[in-house]
This record gives sequence, structure tokens and C-alpha cells, in this order.
Amino acid sequence: MTAQDYQRELEQLKQKVIELEHSEKLQHALFSIVSLAQKEMALEQMYVEVHNIVNTVLNASNLFIALLNDDQASMRLVYFVDEKDTKDKDLTGRHLPIGEGLTSYVIKHRTPQLLTPEKIDVLLEQGEIKEVLGSKEFYSWMGAPMISGESFHGVIVVQSYQRGFEYTNKDLQVLEFVANQIAAVIESHVNAIQRRDAQNRLAEQHRLLAQQNNKLNQTIDNLKKTQEELVQREKMAALGGLVAGIAHEINTPLGICVTGVSHIMEEYKYIKQALEKQTLSEEELMNFFEDLELGLKILETNTTRGAQLVKSFKQVAVDQSSNEIRQINLAEYIDEVLLSLKPKLKRVAHEVIVDCATDIDLEINAGALSQILSNLIMNSLIHGFEGIEKGRIQIKVQDKGNVVNFHYADDGKGVPPEQLATLFEPFFTTKRGEGGSGLGTHLVYNLVQSIKGKIKVKSEINKGLAYLIVLPKAPER
Repeated sequence: MTAQDYQRELEQLKQKVIELEHSEKLQHALFSIVSLAQKEMALEQMYVEVHNIVNTVLNASNLFIALLNDDQASMRLVYFVDEKDTKDKDLTGRHLPIGEGLTSYVIKHRTPQLLTPEKIDVLLEQGEIKEVLGSKEFYSWMGAPMISGESFHGVIVVQSYQRGFEYTNKDLQVLEFVANQIAAVIESHVNAIQRRDAQNRLAEQHRLLAQQNNKLNQTIDNLKKTQEELVQREKMAALGGLVAGIAHEINTPLGICVTGVSHIMEEYKYIKQALEKQTLSEEELMNFFEDLELGLKILETNTTRGAQLVKSFKQVAVDQSSNEIRQINLAEYIDEVLLSLKPKLKRVAHEVIVDCATDIDLEINAGALSQILSNLIMNSLIHGFEGIEKGRIQIKVQDKGNVVNFHYADDGKGVPPEQLATLFEPFFTTKRGEGGSGLGTHLVYNLVQSIKGKIKVKSEINKGLAYLIVLPKAPER
């Protein structure tokens, strides 16, 4: 082996050692860059780390990273180190339009570019680029797009001002790898921010929802209290009407009794005076006895009638103000309720027809039943028969073993379909602004539910309104 051959082999060996060392450095650098994705650090710090690592395997003294803005028409320099362009001022954070320079060329083509001044001149001649921004003293320039999946984040650029130095295709591959790793870190960072923002928005929405839910629950509680108060007022108003009916209805028999007593007193005084004067004849005495007998019969009839009225009124009033479950004869109780409504019914020409067997007994909350029947009748009088001179209410009861079917129907105006669907809802009324509370049928529905019954309604315009109420004969035990 000649000295020349030995020297050549020595140079080849040195080159292999250099390549091996470079390969080890490159592997270490690439591993370090990949490891950055696992670390929690701000992007600004990550850019510094990337620059330091890249500088160990590339001539990367001059490096900048630009991110594409949301408008896709401009970019922002997020990291900038350059020995020529800086000139005592930091360009980091500066926004630049995407024009027709070198960096914009990489963005438009989305491919890595390795350029020398000679290649740049060719691009200028071809019109691929229009200008070179910044210092034009570089001898070699590389730019790689930062792409993660389908997301394009920006560009990383290195350039060398060292005379005679040129980047290689291997250097470009390294820069492309670095660009992709930076893109992955940025993607992860953006996703983390988006997740955090989404979690914050979700937490805020949850807080607002909880706040609104609390307000809604409070509003519902207030509405329930108001509704209960209104229902109680409705009951008291009905009770007040009942008391007024008592006074009005008892006035008649009491008036007759007062008149009868006055007449008897006058006759008694006359007979007493005649007896004292010894002018009383047998005929006058017999006439007095006849008048007395008639007067006593009138008093007996009307006091009995008054007592029956008071008893009926008292029972219905007690029932309507309590929730006591007791045994009732249904036919008799319906008569008692109708008797309590007599002051209302006698003012109109409408008739109430009852078809109920006398042997049907119920163990039930009688007050609820009284209020159900009273409300149905009053609704017919006020709403159903409005503008009708003579209407008819039919109440028919059918014994079905453990339950009774309570059919109630009037031949009034009826209710249109759109109103029938909301008939049992609270505050529904066709007399809004005319004193209607809208709680009559709602109260009926709730009362039927409270005694474990079921209620259905049907109606047609000008064909009246019909209810089917199914009531248990006794409460479940």
C-alpha cells in the first residue's frame, strides 16, 4: 500500500467517524425534539429549546418560526433570531402579510424548500417570487412547513451567512422532521387550550344552568304557593257563597214563622181580652183554636224546613273545609249539594236532572266530591249556559262494582278543541278579566286525583260538555 492509498483510507475513515458522530448527534437531537412533546412548557420556551437542539446538528444560528394567523392572509413571527436582520430590535410578535417572498413561497406550496441565491434568482425570473424580505446576504436558505395531520400551522426557516456554506438535502430532511414535530407540539398545545376553554365554557354553562335551575325551582315553588293560595281562596269564596245561600234560603221559612207567630200573638191577645171582659163566644174560641192549629202547623213545617236547610248547609260547609273520609249515600249527598246550590239555581231557568240509585254508598272524602259537583255545576251556569235561557244538566251514576261511573253533561255552548286540550291546566279561563280565576276545572282535576279517581272530558261546539268521572267506592287499604 502506497502512502497515497494509506492517506486516502485514513481520510475515508475520518469521514466515517464524522458521519457516525453526526448520526449519533442527529439521533440524540431528534429524540430530544420528540421528547419536547411530552413536556409541559409554554410554546415560547419550546421554541428556544428547539433552536438550541437544532443548532447542535445544523448551522442554525439564524432561525425564525412564523405561525399562520386565523385569517390565512398573514403570519406572526413567534420566534426570531438573526445576526443580520435584528439590528438591536426584536421582531418577535410582528405580523407580516403573506405576499410573494420566500417564506410565503413555502406557505403557498406547503413543501420544504432548499434555496441558494442562484435558485432564488431563477424564481424571481420565473415570477414565482417577487421579492426577498430582510437581509439578502445569506448564502443558503431553508424553509419547512409545520404540518400536523390536515392542519397547517406555519413555517420554520434557517439561513446561513457563512461564505461557501450550503445546506444539503439531508439538512432539509432534518428541518422537515423538526417542523413536523413542532407542528405536533403546537397541535397538542392548541387542543389542550381548546379542551381547557371547552371545559371552562362547560363549567360556566353548568354554573349558569344550576343558577337558572335554582331560579326555576324557586319560581315553581312560588307558583305552587300562589296556586295553593288561589285554590284556598277559591274554596273560601265557594264557602262564602254557601253562607250567603244559607242566609238567603233560611230567610223564607223564618219569615213565614215570624209572620205566623205574630198572627198567633195577635189572636192570643184578642182572645185573652175577650175572656177577661167575659165577651168571648164559643164560636170565637173555636176559630182561635183553628187558627192556632193552622199556625202551629205552619211553624212546624217551616222550622223543620229551616232545620233541614241548616243541616244540609252545615254538612256541605264542613265537608268543603275538611278532607275527612266518611260513609255517604251518594243519592242523598247529591241532593244535599244541590240544596246548597239552590240560591244559585233558583235564579235561572236551567234544570238539573239526577239519575242515581238510592242504594249506592261510598266511603270517600265527601268534601272533595261536594267541591267537584259544585264546580262542575257553577261552570255550566257561568260558562256553558252563557247566553242560553234554559239549559239542562244531567247527572247519571252507574254502579260498576268497586267503582262508580259519574256522568256529568250539560247542553251548553261547548268548548272548541284547542281549549279542550288545556281545560284542566291551572289559570285556564274563558273569562279572563271578568273575574274568572281559571282554577275551577283545575281544582276539579286535582280533587278527582286526590280521591284516586279518573276524569275524562269531551265536547263539541254548541253540543255541550260531558265529563266521565270514575270514583272508587272506598279508599285503598
